[in-house]
Amino acid sequence: MTATAPPGRPAPPAAWPGPPGQRPGAPTGARATGAALSTTGGTGTAVATVPGTSVPLPTGRPTPRRMRLVALGLVAVGVLVGLVGAWSFSNADAALERADANAAQLVRLQELQTRLVSADASATNAFLVGGLEPPDRRAVYDDAMTTAAELVAQAARAQPADGTALAALNVAMLDYAADVEQARAANRQGLPVGAQYLRNASATLRADALPVLAALIEANEDRVSSEFGAARAAWIPVVLVSLLALGAVVAASVWLARRTHRYLNLRLVGAGVVLLVLLVGSTVTLGSVSTAVDRTRVGDFAAASALSRARLAAYDAKANESLTLISRGSGAAFDEAWEASSAITLDTLRDAHVAGAEDLRSAWDTYATSHYLVRDADAAGEWDLAVEDATSDAEDSVNATFAAFDARTADALAEASQGTSDTLAEARSGLGLAVWLAALAGLAVAGLSWTGFARRIEEYR
Repeated sequence: MTATAPPGRPAPPAAWPGPPGQRPGAPTGARATGAALSTTGGTGTAVATVPGTSVPLPTGRPTPRRMRLVALGLVAVGVLVGLVGAWSFSNADAALERADANAAQLVRLQELQTRLVSADASATNAFLVGGLEPPDRRAVYDDAMTTAAELVAQAARAQPADGTALAALNVAMLDYAADVEQARAANRQGLPVGAQYLRNASATLRADALPVLAALIEANEDRVSSEFGAARAAWIPVVLVSLLALGAVVAASVWLARRTHRYLNLRLVGAGVVLLVLLVGSTVTLGSVSTAVDRTRVGDFAAASALSRARLAAYDAKANESLTLISRGSGAAFDEAWEASSAITLDTLRDAHVAGAEDLRSAWDTYATSHYLVRDADAAGEWDLAVEDATSDAEDSVNATFAAFDARTADALAEASQGTSDTLAEARSGLGLAVWLAALAGLAVAGLSWTGFARRIEEYR
């Protein structure tokens, strides 16, 4: 029942319809609690938010943009794997090729060194005869010098970096040959000064020519060692990059699976399998290259180097043998040089045997026995008998036993040099194909990774 005012008086206020105890004009509902109304997503659903607080963002599957970024990252990883893998195999192949070429150059220079010393040994031995030297001895000298000149030309063509030093060596060889001719002319006339000319020629050879060759040999040994090191380390880049790439593919697969709840992506599994195959193949292939290099370095290559040094020291000893007799009582220094060269010969022959070559120390001992017979005759004052023994080619003579040693060491050197080349060539087999396979593997990883993510992006849409 509604109260009405009497006539002439104002009507009383209407009753307050709100909750008891709440004064009129106070905010109600959401306003009473300081909340605001908003709608979400156009659905018309009201959501109350409190001033000073943030509205939580809805969570759910990853956006296609984020998926594309991860996919592009895997594509870049695949391309990197292909490039690094191809480079690793190519670098190993090139290093082995350069090592073979430098090893051949090293053997060539060592043979050149031996030929020069053998020419000197032949010249000094022929000089003992006096007067007109025997034609066969002159032929040995001429053949050694001709071969040496040919080796200089071959070495210059094979390694242009050695050209300047080889040019200086050629000049020293010409000076030596001129001194020998001068000594021969004096000897044919019976002039004692011929002996001095010959000693000067030998000294010039050892002071001018042989040091140049020693420097060239050292430089080429360093080149061979450097290329061996490059070939041995070629596996490191491709193995490391393959491992990192495999980890990236696994991590991306786990990330994608957690957000899409699709736990098997065959394309990404395929990318991982390709990386695993590349990893194992690279380890096995380049690991075998490293093993072959190590085997060659301590085997045939070491034997060839040791045999070359042994032959050089042997010919140096043979030259000093003749120079001792030419000096006629004042050749103690040359005799001491023979002993030093003999010790080097035996040491290097032992090194060659340790590296796998035939033990040839007995061949040197046979020659050394004949040499000491010559020295005993000279020490006993029988100089003519000593010269006769030193210039004889009879069986068991000093020249015959040395020729036998020379032939056996030459055969062993040729075998070791060929073994080095064969082992390096075998190690290179298949590396050219591996370059292309590694590049294709990288492209496969990139393609599989992209298509694997593309399928999930389409499903997300």
